[in-house]
Amino acid sequence: MSQENKMARDFFDKQASETYDQRIKPIAPSIDNLHFLIRLILKDLPSDAHILCVGVGTGTEILELAHTFPSWRFTGIDPSASMLDVCRKRLQQSGLLTRCELRHGYLSDLPMIEQFDAILCLLVAHFIKDSQERQALFNGMAARLKVAGYVIHAEISYDLSGDEFPDIGEKWKALHRAAGASEERVANILKTLQEDVAVLPPASTEHLFRSSGLPMPIPFFQSLLIRAWYAQKMQNR
Repeated sequence: MSQENKMARDFFDKQASETYDQRIKPIAPSIDNLHFLIRLILKDLPSDAHILCVGVGTGTEILELAHTFPSWRFTGIDPSASMLDVCRKRLQQSGLLTRCELRHGYLSDLPMIEQFDAILCLLVAHFIKDSQERQALFNGMAARLKVAGYVIHAEISYDLSGDEFPDIGEKWKALHRAAGASEERVANILKTLQEDVAVLPPASTEHLFRSSGLPMPIPFFQSLLIRAWYAQKMQNR
């Protein structure tokens, strides 16, 4: 296991996993909009579509899609056993667990033979600091996607060296204050972006799409530093 993957796994310990959904409630309107747009993008998938959620976390994307599309099936994978425990509990409480398979591990642990109608990877990639591993994430998603299927990807993405970053960085601090972060954490939040995660400019993320065989990533969402794209697979490589 690489140090970067270990960081992504260890970021959410048991306590952090159990309080994750409560902590992000203040920014829920922004995330709700992202999920609303995802439902629009995926609405024409087959009625029996099979969806893969990479870094499924506490299962919010499954919950958002499963109620709207009652015949879809879901596979969720996550390196954090604690997050999967919370996810399993939420799905059980919602009566959705029988339509889901949850796996502990990484995308690379899934057999290549498995093919999905859509793959979601939301707010995961910025934890992967190694550039080759980040490309491998995109390659792995493209390889496991059916022709005409969609990859939907969201991450923290911005040009941290740009002239406008100091201003939007202050708004990012305000967002974390609204989410209940301590002033000590708020004061260090920009340093965290620069040192503890790997924030890429949008053009660099779009290059990762294209290099994986998804030639036309389309940006469809931005909320301060969070951006999202979708791309459709046109043919097998």
